[in-house]
Amino acid sequence: MFLSGELTSDSYRQIYWQFLLAIAASLGYLFIGMVRGFSSPAVPSMQSLTPHLVQEEEAISWIVALPALAALFGSLFASPFLQRIGRRKTLMISSPLAVAGWLLIAFAYNSEMLLVGRSLTGFSGGIMIPSAQVYVNECSRPQIRGVLGSLPAVFLSAGIVISYVMGTWVTWQVLAGASAVIPAALFFLLVPLPESPAWLMDRGRVEEADKAIKWLRLQPRNPTDQIPNEQRRTSVFTVLPDQGGHKEGEKSFIEACLRRPVMLPFCMSLFLLAFQQLSGIGAIVAYAVDIFISAGISINENFCAIIVGMVRFVSNIAALFVVDRAGRKPLLQASGLLMALTLAALGAYFYLLQKDQADQLKFLPLLSLILLMVGYSIGYCTLPYLMMGELLPVRQRSFLGSAVGCFNMIALFLVVKSYPNLNAALGKDGTFWFYSAMCSLSCVFVAVMLPETKGKSLEEIEEYFERKYK
Repeated sequence: MFLSGELTSDSYRQIYWQFLLAIAASLGYLFIGMVRGFSSPAVPSMQSLTPHLVQEEEAISWIVALPALAALFGSLFASPFLQRIGRRKTLMISSPLAVAGWLLIAFAYNSEMLLVGRSLTGFSGGIMIPSAQVYVNECSRPQIRGVLGSLPAVFLSAGIVISYVMGTWVTWQVLAGASAVIPAALFFLLVPLPESPAWLMDRGRVEEADKAIKWLRLQPRNPTDQIPNEQRRTSVFTVLPDQGGHKEGEKSFIEACLRRPVMLPFCMSLFLLAFQQLSGIGAIVAYAVDIFISAGISINENFCAIIVGMVRFVSNIAALFVVDRAGRKPLLQASGLLMALTLAALGAYFYLLQKDQADQLKFLPLLSLILLMVGYSIGYCTLPYLMMGELLPVRQRSFLGSAVGCFNMIALFLVVKSYPNLNAALGKDGTFWFYSAMCSLSCVFVAVMLPETKGKSLEEIEEYFERKYK
Protein backbone atom coordinates (compact mmCIF):
# COMPACT_ATOMS: atom_id res chain seq x y z
CA MET A 1 0.00 0.00 0.00
CA PHE A 2 0.95 3.65 -0.20
CA LEU A 3 1.20 3.98 3.56
CA SER A 4 4.40 3.37 5.43
CA GLY A 5 5.09 -0.06 6.87
CA GLU A 6 4.76 1.29 10.42
CA LEU A 7 0.99 0.78 10.39
CA THR A 8 -0.49 -2.58 11.44
CA SER A 9 -3.67 -4.14 10.11
CA ASP A 10 -5.43 -2.88 13.23
CA SER A 11 -4.14 0.61 12.48
CA TYR A 12 -5.75 0.53 9.06
CA ARG A 13 -9.13 0.03 10.68
CA GLN A 14 -8.43 2.91 13.05
CA ILE A 15 -7.45 5.44 10.36
CA TYR A 16 -10.79 4.89 8.60
CA TRP A 17 -12.30 7.76 10.59
CA GLN A 18 -9.42 10.07 9.71
CA PHE A 19 -10.03 9.33 6.03
CA LEU A 20 -13.72 10.13 6.45
CA LEU A 21 -12.90 13.49 8.01
CA ALA A 22 -10.34 14.28 5.30
CA ILE A 23 -12.79 13.42 2.51
CA ALA A 24 -15.53 15.57 4.02
CA ALA A 25 -13.22 18.56 4.52
CA SER A 26 -11.78 18.12 1.02
CA LEU A 27 -15.18 18.92 -0.50
CA GLY A 28 -14.11 22.51 0.09
CA TYR A 29 -11.33 21.97 -2.42
CA LEU A 30 -13.74 20.30 -4.83
CA PHE A 31 -15.69 23.56 -4.70
CA ILE A 32 -12.48 25.60 -5.26
CA GLY A 33 -11.65 23.45 -8.28
CA MET A 34 -15.07 24.11 -9.77
CA VAL A 35 -14.60 27.84 -9.22
CA ARG A 36 -11.23 27.77 -11.00
CA GLY A 37 -12.40 25.52 -13.82
CA PHE A 38 -15.68 27.40 -14.38
CA SER A 39 -14.30 30.18 -16.57
CA SER A 40 -12.69 27.91 -19.17
CA PRO A 41 -15.99 26.54 -20.57
CA ALA A 42 -18.22 29.34 -19.21
CA VAL A 43 -16.60 32.31 -20.96
CA PRO A 44 -17.08 30.86 -24.48
CA SER A 45 -20.65 29.99 -23.46
CA MET A 46 -21.23 33.57 -22.29
CA GLN A 47 -19.79 34.97 -25.49
CA SER A 48 -22.24 32.83 -27.44
CA LEU A 49 -25.40 33.11 -25.33
CA THR A 50 -25.08 36.37 -23.39
CA PRO A 51 -22.51 38.54 -25.19
CA HIS A 52 -23.63 41.68 -23.31
CA LEU A 53 -21.93 40.27 -20.18
CA VAL A 54 -18.52 39.88 -21.83
CA GLN A 55 -18.29 42.67 -24.35
CA GLU A 56 -14.59 43.45 -23.80
CA GLU A 57 -11.39 41.49 -23.18
CA GLU A 58 -10.87 43.41 -19.94
CA ALA A 59 -14.27 42.28 -18.66
CA ILE A 60 -13.36 38.67 -19.42
CA SER A 61 -10.07 38.97 -17.54
CA TRP A 62 -11.91 40.25 -14.45
CA ILE A 63 -14.48 37.46 -14.60
CA VAL A 64 -11.65 34.93 -14.78
CA ALA A 65 -9.34 36.46 -12.16
CA LEU A 66 -11.70 38.06 -9.62
CA PRO A 67 -12.22 34.92 -7.46
CA ALA A 68 -8.49 34.82 -6.71
CA LEU A 69 -8.53 38.45 -5.53
CA ALA A 70 -11.65 37.87 -3.42
CA ALA A 71 -10.02 34.77 -1.94
CA LEU A 72 -7.34 37.03 -0.50
CA PHE A 73 -9.96 38.72 1.68
CA GLY A 74 -11.44 35.33 2.50
CA SER A 75 -8.09 34.17 3.86
CA LEU A 76 -7.80 37.36 5.92
CA PHE A 77 -11.30 36.75 7.23
CA ALA A 78 -10.40 33.15 8.12
CA SER A 79 -7.36 34.05 10.24
CA PRO A 80 -9.07 35.21 13.46
CA PHE A 81 -11.91 32.72 13.11
CA LEU A 82 -9.52 29.77 12.80
CA GLN A 83 -8.07 30.73 16.17
CA ARG A 84 -11.25 31.83 17.94
CA ILE A 85 -13.98 29.42 16.82
CA GLY A 86 -11.89 26.52 15.45
CA ARG A 87 -11.02 24.87 12.17
CA ARG A 88 -14.31 23.01 11.60
CA LYS A 89 -16.67 25.92 12.31
CA THR A 90 -14.61 28.29 10.16
CA LEU A 91 -14.92 25.81 7.31
CA MET A 92 -18.66 25.55 7.90
CA ILE A 93 -19.36 29.29 7.73
CA SER A 94 -17.85 29.43 4.24
CA SER A 95 -20.52 27.10 2.81
CA PRO A 96 -23.58 29.44 2.79
CA LEU A 97 -21.48 32.18 1.18
CA ALA A 98 -20.38 29.77 -1.54
CA VAL A 99 -23.96 28.67 -2.26
CA ALA A 100 -25.09 32.31 -2.49
CA GLY A 101 -22.25 33.09 -4.89
CA TRP A 102 -23.11 30.28 -7.30
CA LEU A 103 -26.81 31.19 -7.29
CA LEU A 104 -26.00 34.84 -8.05
CA ILE A 105 -23.95 33.70 -11.04
CA ALA A 106 -26.64 31.30 -12.22
CA PHE A 107 -29.34 34.01 -12.21
CA ALA A 108 -27.13 36.92 -13.31
CA TYR A 109 -28.74 39.19 -15.87
CA ASN A 110 -26.09 41.90 -15.73
CA SER A 111 -22.34 42.03 -15.28
CA GLU A 112 -22.62 43.39 -11.73
CA MET A 113 -24.44 40.28 -10.48
CA LEU A 114 -21.92 38.09 -12.25
CA LEU A 115 -18.95 39.86 -10.68
CA VAL A 116 -20.51 39.85 -7.20
CA GLY A 117 -21.24 36.14 -7.54
CA ARG A 118 -17.67 35.40 -8.65
CA SER A 119 -16.40 37.49 -5.73
CA LEU A 120 -18.50 35.51 -3.23
CA THR A 121 -17.30 32.17 -4.57
CA GLY A 122 -13.72 33.42 -4.39
CA PHE A 123 -14.16 34.84 -0.89
CA SER A 124 -15.60 31.59 0.45
CA GLY A 125 -12.85 29.64 -1.30
CA GLY A 126 -10.29 31.82 0.45
CA ILE A 127 -11.79 30.75 3.78
CA MET A 128 -11.73 27.09 2.80
CA ILE A 129 -8.10 26.90 1.66
CA PRO A 130 -6.34 27.33 5.03
CA SER A 131 -9.25 25.90 7.03
CA ALA A 132 -9.49 22.55 5.24
CA GLN A 133 -5.73 22.00 5.00
CA VAL A 134 -5.00 22.80 8.65
CA TYR A 135 -8.04 20.81 9.79
CA VAL A 136 -6.95 17.70 7.88
CA ASN A 137 -3.29 17.98 8.96
CA GLU A 138 -4.17 18.33 12.64
CA CYS A 139 -6.53 15.34 12.57
CA SER A 140 -4.11 12.90 10.89
CA ARG A 141 -1.41 10.53 12.06
CA PRO A 142 2.15 11.41 10.95
CA GLN A 143 2.35 8.14 8.96
CA ILE A 144 -0.60 9.09 6.75
CA ARG A 145 -0.49 12.88 6.94
CA GLY A 146 1.10 13.06 3.49
CA VAL A 147 -1.72 11.02 1.98
CA LEU A 148 -4.56 12.77 3.76
CA GLY A 149 -2.93 16.17 3.29
CA SER A 150 -2.84 15.49 -0.45
CA LEU A 151 -6.55 14.66 -0.70
CA PRO A 152 -7.60 18.34 -0.96
CA ALA A 153 -5.50 18.71 -4.11
CA VAL A 154 -7.09 15.57 -5.58
CA PHE A 155 -10.53 17.00 -4.92
CA LEU A 156 -9.49 20.36 -6.41
CA SER A 157 -8.46 18.58 -9.61
CA ALA A 158 -11.74 16.67 -9.61
CA GLY A 159 -13.60 19.98 -9.35
CA ILE A 160 -11.80 21.33 -12.40
CA VAL A 161 -12.67 18.19 -14.38
CA ILE A 162 -16.32 18.41 -13.33
CA SER A 163 -16.51 22.01 -14.53
CA TYR A 164 -14.80 21.15 -17.84
CA VAL A 165 -17.09 18.17 -18.50
CA MET A 166 -20.36 19.84 -17.47
CA GLY A 167 -19.40 23.05 -19.27
CA THR A 168 -19.03 21.12 -22.51
CA TRP A 169 -22.66 20.00 -22.45
CA VAL A 170 -24.63 22.61 -20.46
CA THR A 171 -24.92 26.39 -20.47
CA TRP A 172 -22.90 28.48 -18.05
CA GLN A 173 -26.06 29.24 -16.02
CA VAL A 174 -26.82 25.55 -15.47
CA LEU A 175 -23.18 24.89 -14.61
CA ALA A 176 -23.23 27.59 -11.94
CA GLY A 177 -26.53 26.39 -10.44
CA ALA A 178 -25.37 22.77 -10.26
CA SER A 179 -22.11 23.81 -8.62
CA ALA A 180 -24.00 25.15 -5.58
CA VAL A 181 -24.70 21.55 -4.50
CA ILE A 182 -21.10 20.94 -3.39
CA PRO A 183 -20.73 23.65 -0.71
CA ALA A 184 -24.20 22.79 0.58
CA ALA A 185 -23.12 19.16 1.01
CA LEU A 186 -19.91 20.30 2.72
CA PHE A 187 -21.88 22.10 5.43
CA PHE A 188 -24.06 19.11 6.33
CA LEU A 189 -21.18 16.61 6.27
CA LEU A 190 -19.15 18.72 8.70
CA VAL A 191 -21.92 18.87 11.32
CA PRO A 192 -21.20 15.48 12.99
CA LEU A 193 -17.39 15.73 12.77
CA PRO A 194 -15.14 16.64 15.74
CA GLU A 195 -13.01 19.76 16.09
CA SER A 196 -9.22 19.55 15.73
CA PRO A 197 -7.75 18.05 18.94
CA ALA A 198 -4.74 20.38 18.67
CA TRP A 199 -7.02 23.45 18.64
CA LEU A 200 -9.15 22.14 21.50
CA MET A 201 -6.14 21.40 23.67
CA ASP A 202 -4.62 24.77 22.84
CA ARG A 203 -7.80 26.37 24.19
CA GLY A 204 -7.65 24.30 27.35
CA ARG A 205 -10.69 22.19 26.42
CA VAL A 206 -9.05 18.93 27.46
CA GLU A 207 -12.18 16.77 27.75
CA GLU A 208 -13.39 17.74 24.28
CA ALA A 209 -9.90 17.14 22.88
CA ASP A 210 -9.91 13.68 24.44
CA LYS A 211 -13.27 12.89 22.85
CA ALA A 212 -12.03 14.10 19.45
CA ILE A 213 -8.92 11.93 19.73
CA LYS A 214 -11.09 8.93 20.60
CA TRP A 215 -13.42 9.61 17.65
CA LEU A 216 -10.48 9.92 15.26
CA ARG A 217 -8.77 6.79 16.66
CA LEU A 218 -5.49 8.64 17.00
CA GLN A 219 -2.40 6.98 18.45
CA PRO A 220 -2.72 5.46 21.94
CA ARG A 221 -1.68 7.92 24.61
CA ASN A 222 0.55 7.57 27.60
CA PRO A 223 -1.73 7.64 30.65
CA THR A 224 0.28 10.59 32.00
CA ASP A 225 -0.40 12.60 28.84
CA GLN A 226 -3.55 14.59 28.16
CA ILE A 227 -3.11 14.19 24.41
CA PRO A 228 -0.56 12.41 22.18
CA ASN A 229 2.75 14.06 21.31
CA GLU A 230 1.51 14.86 17.84
CA GLN A 231 -1.22 17.09 19.22
CA ARG A 232 0.58 18.37 22.32
CA ARG A 233 0.99 22.07 22.94
CA THR A 234 4.51 23.04 21.88
CA SER A 235 4.28 26.79 22.03
CA VAL A 236 7.33 29.03 21.95
CA PHE A 237 5.35 31.66 23.83
CA THR A 238 2.73 31.57 26.54
CA VAL A 239 0.17 34.30 25.84
CA LEU A 240 -2.11 34.52 22.81
CA PRO A 241 -3.37 37.95 21.67
CA ASP A 242 -6.98 36.83 21.92
CA GLN A 243 -6.71 35.54 25.48
CA GLY A 244 -7.78 38.60 27.37
CA GLY A 245 -6.84 41.07 24.67
CA HIS A 246 -3.96 42.52 26.70
CA LYS A 247 -1.22 44.48 25.01
CA GLU A 248 1.37 42.27 26.70
CA GLY A 249 -0.19 39.25 25.02
CA GLU A 250 -0.25 41.01 21.65
CA LYS A 251 3.40 41.95 22.05
CA SER A 252 4.30 38.37 22.97
CA PHE A 253 2.44 37.09 19.90
CA ILE A 254 4.21 39.51 17.54
CA GLU A 255 7.59 38.77 19.09
CA ALA A 256 6.96 35.04 18.72
CA CYS A 257 6.05 35.42 15.06
CA LEU A 258 9.22 37.43 14.37
CA ARG A 259 11.56 34.83 15.84
CA ARG A 260 13.83 33.09 13.30
CA PRO A 261 12.48 29.57 14.05
CA VAL A 262 9.05 30.91 13.06
CA MET A 263 9.93 33.35 10.27
CA LEU A 264 12.13 30.93 8.32
CA PRO A 265 9.48 28.22 7.87
CA PHE A 266 7.00 31.00 7.12
CA CYS A 267 9.25 32.35 4.34
CA MET A 268 9.81 28.83 3.01
CA SER A 269 6.05 28.38 2.75
CA LEU A 270 5.77 31.70 0.91
CA PHE A 271 8.43 30.74 -1.62
CA LEU A 272 6.88 27.34 -2.27
CA LEU A 273 3.49 28.86 -3.05
CA ALA A 274 5.08 31.66 -5.08
CA PHE A 275 6.80 29.12 -7.33
CA GLN A 276 3.57 27.15 -7.56
CA GLN A 277 1.75 30.17 -8.98
CA LEU A 278 4.65 31.47 -11.11
CA SER A 279 4.53 28.18 -13.00
CA GLY A 280 1.45 29.74 -14.65
CA ILE A 281 -0.75 26.80 -13.73
CA GLY A 282 -3.64 29.03 -12.64
CA ALA A 283 -3.71 30.85 -15.97
CA ILE A 284 -3.42 27.60 -17.93
CA VAL A 285 -6.39 26.08 -16.07
CA ALA A 286 -8.50 29.23 -16.53
CA TYR A 287 -7.61 29.69 -20.22
CA ALA A 288 -7.25 26.03 -21.27
CA VAL A 289 -9.87 26.22 -24.02
CA ASP A 290 -8.40 29.49 -25.33
CA ILE A 291 -4.89 27.98 -25.42
CA PHE A 292 -6.06 25.05 -27.53
CA ILE A 293 -7.99 27.38 -29.86
CA SER A 294 -4.83 29.48 -30.34
CA ALA A 295 -2.77 26.35 -30.97
CA GLY A 296 -4.99 25.47 -33.91
CA ILE A 297 -5.09 21.73 -33.26
CA SER A 298 -7.70 19.58 -34.99
CA ILE A 299 -9.22 18.02 -31.84
CA ASN A 300 -12.14 19.84 -30.22
CA GLU A 301 -10.75 22.33 -27.71
CA ASN A 302 -13.25 21.40 -24.98
CA PHE A 303 -12.34 17.74 -25.24
CA CYS A 304 -8.65 18.65 -25.05
CA ALA A 305 -9.31 20.60 -21.85
CA ILE A 306 -11.20 17.61 -20.41
CA ILE A 307 -8.28 15.29 -21.26
CA VAL A 308 -5.82 17.61 -19.54
CA GLY A 309 -8.10 17.92 -16.51
CA MET A 310 -8.54 14.15 -16.30
CA VAL A 311 -4.78 13.61 -16.49
CA ARG A 312 -4.31 16.03 -13.61
CA PHE A 313 -6.96 14.24 -11.56
CA VAL A 314 -5.51 10.76 -12.18
CA SER A 315 -1.98 12.03 -11.51
CA ASN A 316 -3.10 13.51 -8.20
CA ILE A 317 -4.46 10.12 -7.19
CA ALA A 318 -1.23 8.42 -8.27
CA ALA A 319 0.73 10.94 -6.20
CA LEU A 320 -1.00 9.61 -3.07
CA PHE A 321 0.95 6.39 -3.49
CA VAL A 322 4.35 8.09 -3.42
CA VAL A 323 3.99 11.22 -1.29
CA ASP A 324 4.90 9.38 1.94
CA ARG A 325 7.49 7.14 0.25
CA ALA A 326 9.63 9.39 -1.94
CA GLY A 327 9.87 12.38 0.37
CA ARG A 328 8.90 16.00 -0.16
CA LYS A 329 12.12 17.35 -1.69
CA PRO A 330 12.61 14.72 -4.45
CA LEU A 331 9.00 15.07 -5.55
CA LEU A 332 9.18 18.87 -5.65
CA GLN A 333 12.39 18.78 -7.68
CA ALA A 334 11.00 16.22 -10.13
CA SER A 335 7.82 18.27 -10.40
CA GLY A 336 9.65 21.54 -11.09
CA LEU A 337 11.95 19.95 -13.68
CA LEU A 338 9.17 18.25 -15.64
CA MET A 339 7.07 21.42 -15.62
CA ALA A 340 10.04 23.48 -16.82
CA LEU A 341 10.66 21.13 -19.75
CA THR A 342 7.02 20.89 -20.86
CA LEU A 343 6.44 24.66 -20.63
CA ALA A 344 9.60 25.24 -22.66
CA ALA A 345 8.29 22.81 -25.30
CA LEU A 346 4.92 24.58 -25.38
CA GLY A 347 6.66 27.92 -25.83
CA ALA A 348 8.72 26.43 -28.67
CA TYR A 349 5.52 25.27 -30.38
CA PHE A 350 3.98 28.74 -30.37
CA TYR A 351 7.29 30.20 -31.57
CA LEU A 352 7.31 27.81 -34.54
CA LEU A 353 3.58 28.43 -35.12
CA GLN A 354 4.31 32.13 -35.69
CA LYS A 355 6.80 31.12 -38.38
CA ASP A 356 4.40 28.60 -39.97
CA GLN A 357 6.75 25.76 -39.09
CA ALA A 358 4.54 23.83 -36.66
CA ASP A 359 2.48 21.76 -39.09
CA GLN A 360 4.18 18.52 -38.06
CA LEU A 361 3.90 19.32 -34.35
CA LYS A 362 0.13 19.68 -33.89
CA PHE A 363 0.28 17.01 -31.19
CA LEU A 364 2.73 19.03 -29.08
CA PRO A 365 0.33 21.43 -27.24
CA LEU A 366 -1.86 18.59 -25.96
CA LEU A 367 1.13 16.39 -25.10
CA SER A 368 2.90 19.29 -23.37
CA LEU A 369 -0.11 20.17 -21.22
CA ILE A 370 -0.69 16.51 -20.35
CA LEU A 371 2.92 16.14 -19.16
CA LEU A 372 2.71 19.52 -17.44
CA MET A 373 -0.24 18.30 -15.38
CA VAL A 374 1.61 15.08 -14.53
CA GLY A 375 4.60 17.10 -13.33
CA TYR A 376 2.43 19.55 -11.42
CA SER A 377 0.39 16.80 -9.77
CA ILE A 378 3.31 14.83 -8.35
CA GLY A 379 4.70 17.81 -6.47
CA TYR A 380 3.64 21.42 -6.69
CA CYS A 381 -0.07 20.68 -6.76
CA THR A 382 -0.13 19.14 -3.27
CA LEU A 383 3.13 19.59 -1.41
CA PRO A 384 3.23 23.39 -0.89
CA TYR A 385 -0.07 23.25 1.02
CA LEU A 386 0.93 20.08 2.86
CA MET A 387 4.31 21.51 3.85
CA MET A 388 2.71 24.78 4.93
CA GLY A 389 0.77 22.79 7.51
CA GLU A 390 3.94 20.91 8.50
CA LEU A 391 6.41 23.80 8.63
CA LEU A 392 4.40 26.42 10.50
CA PRO A 393 4.45 26.09 14.33
CA VAL A 394 1.17 25.01 15.88
CA ARG A 395 0.53 28.13 17.95
CA GLN A 396 1.18 30.51 15.03
CA ARG A 397 -0.33 28.26 12.39
CA SER A 398 -3.75 29.96 12.27
CA PHE A 399 -2.35 33.44 11.76
CA LEU A 400 0.63 32.62 9.56
CA GLY A 401 -1.31 30.01 7.59
CA SER A 402 -3.88 32.63 6.68
CA ALA A 403 -1.10 35.08 5.77
CA VAL A 404 0.45 32.49 3.45
CA GLY A 405 -3.00 31.85 1.99
CA CYS A 406 -3.44 35.57 1.34
CA PHE A 407 -0.09 35.72 -0.40
CA ASN A 408 -1.02 32.71 -2.50
CA MET A 409 -4.27 34.34 -3.60
CA ILE A 410 -2.48 37.58 -4.54
CA ALA A 411 0.00 35.60 -6.61
CA LEU A 412 -2.79 33.60 -8.27
CA PHE A 413 -4.75 36.74 -9.08
CA LEU A 414 -1.69 38.48 -10.57
CA VAL A 415 -0.75 35.45 -12.66
CA VAL A 416 -4.27 34.90 -14.02
CA LYS A 417 -5.02 38.60 -14.54
CA SER A 418 -1.65 39.25 -16.21
CA TYR A 419 -1.87 36.32 -18.63
CA PRO A 420 -3.48 38.35 -21.47
CA ASN A 421 -0.99 41.17 -20.82
CA LEU A 422 1.98 38.80 -20.93
CA ASN A 423 0.69 37.37 -24.19
CA ALA A 424 0.49 40.89 -25.62
CA ALA A 425 3.97 41.84 -24.40
CA LEU A 426 5.92 38.59 -24.84
CA GLY A 427 3.72 36.52 -27.11
CA LYS A 428 2.46 33.09 -26.10
CA ASP A 429 5.91 31.65 -26.68
CA GLY A 430 7.60 34.17 -24.38
CA THR A 431 4.88 33.74 -21.75
CA PHE A 432 5.40 29.99 -21.50
CA TRP A 433 9.19 30.38 -21.53
CA PHE A 434 8.86 32.79 -18.60
CA TYR A 435 6.82 30.23 -16.67
CA SER A 436 9.44 27.59 -17.54
CA ALA A 437 12.24 29.73 -16.12
CA MET A 438 10.33 30.11 -12.83
CA CYS A 439 9.95 26.32 -12.58
CA SER A 440 13.69 25.88 -13.11
CA LEU A 441 14.41 28.39 -10.37
CA SER A 442 12.11 26.48 -8.01
CA CYS A 443 14.31 23.39 -8.32
CA VAL A 444 17.29 25.40 -7.05
CA PHE A 445 15.31 26.74 -4.11
CA VAL A 446 14.10 23.28 -3.04
CA ALA A 447 17.58 21.77 -3.29
CA VAL A 448 19.30 24.53 -1.30
CA MET A 449 16.77 25.82 1.23
CA LEU A 450 14.06 23.29 2.02
CA PRO A 451 14.34 20.66 4.82
CA GLU A 452 12.86 17.19 4.41
CA THR A 453 9.73 16.63 6.54
CA LYS A 454 8.76 13.12 5.45
CA GLY A 455 7.72 10.91 8.36
CA LYS A 456 8.35 13.57 11.02
CA SER A 457 5.74 14.64 13.52
CA LEU A 458 4.71 18.28 13.68
CA GLU A 459 6.44 18.50 17.03
CA GLU A 460 9.72 17.16 15.59
CA ILE A 461 9.61 19.65 12.73
CA GLU A 462 9.01 22.53 15.11
CA GLU A 463 11.86 21.37 17.35
CA TYR A 464 14.16 21.14 14.31
CA PHE A 465 13.74 24.86 13.56
CA GLU A 466 14.07 25.71 17.25
CA ARG A 467 17.42 23.89 17.50
CA LYS A 468 18.87 25.09 14.21
CA TYR A 469 17.79 28.75 14.15
CA LYS A 470 17.37 29.82 17.77
